Amino acid sequence: MDVWLVQQLIGTAELLGQQLSPTAAAMLATDLSSYPQQVVAHALSRVRAEHAGRLTAKAILDRIDDAVGRPTAHEAWAIALTSLDERNTVVWTNEMADAWLVASPLAKANDNFGARNAFVSAYERIVRAAKEAKALPVVTVSIGWDAQCRNPAIERALSLGYITPERAAQEIDPALPAPTFNPVALLTGRIEPESTMPPDTRERFAAMRKELNESARRHEAKKEAERKRAADELNQKKAEAQRRADECMAAEQSTGGESWA
Repeated sequence: MDVWLVQQLIGTAELLGQQLSPTAAAMLATDLSSYPQQVVAHALSRVRAEHAGRLTAKAILDRIDDAVGRPTAHEAWAIALTSLDERNTVVWTNEMADAWLVASPLAKANDNFGARNAFVSAYERIVRAAKEAKALPVVTVSIGWDAQCRNPAIERALSLGYITPERAAQEIDPALPAPTFNPVALLTGRIEPESTMPPDTRERFAAMRKELNESARRHEAKKEAERKRAADELNQKKAEAQRRADECMAAEQSTGGESWA
């Protein structure tokens, strides 16, 4: 049994105002034992910051999905749909690719509504089976025939956290005349254009980076608001529990005093 994980689960439950028995903690630890420790640690940290209810396996697993780069069905559909144009480079998971095999005939027949429903249904079924098998998604880069579409797709995947800076540096094509990016900066998690980038491409890159930064700020602001709301609710629950405990203690003391008299 992973003692570290059991301790983390019991401590997290306690911070949420819940007493988790060693038996229940051991069962949860068994369910989570196949995931990397850093992934579970990140998920539990988010649970403590965001979750206001009881500690459940679902609350943890939902955040593990984010940590391992497993998008929701609708997010996955938006990514998979770009593969319909063979010019595009697509960065996706094996789960998305398998679901796309089911939906692509309908998409190619211009039945986007049917394709979307088929994809979402297949993706949710595939993800459910993967979770039961405790299998993590595997990210692949499918290179399209248009070289100019390759680097932007990789940059977007990097900004969304689907691939690491090291993986992005491997996949970026240095032979492309534009856009050209600093591979050293990529290794540190930054996307920077080289000084040789043409002015018009530099402008497009600047606009794209601004849009990504604004999107990231909006996302972070939303998350911060959710964390604050969860913290406020938790504090209110703790205050209410303390108030009730104080009332019970005062009542017991009062009753005891009367009996003594």
